[in-house]
Amino acid sequence: MNLILKLKTKHLLMKTKFPLEHVVKHDTQEVWVICDSAITAMGIPAIVKQYYPGYKGKIASKEYFETLKNKMVS
Repeated sequence: MNLILKLKTKHLLMKTKFPLEHVVKHDTQEVWVICDSAITAMGIPAIVKQYYPGYKGKIASKEYFETLKNKMVS
């Protein structure tokens, strides 16, 4: 396997998983993300756009995030 094909394969595999802990609400097209960094928070809209086109990125507090996770499981 040549080097370019390996790099393309690795790049495709890296993009398959959303890099932050999150909850997706398909009914409202929202992706709720928990983050502790202001720098990461500024990048959330771009990350959400890449992985969930048409959805809006939202930042959740730890308490609200746990509530969302529990609602999604129920």
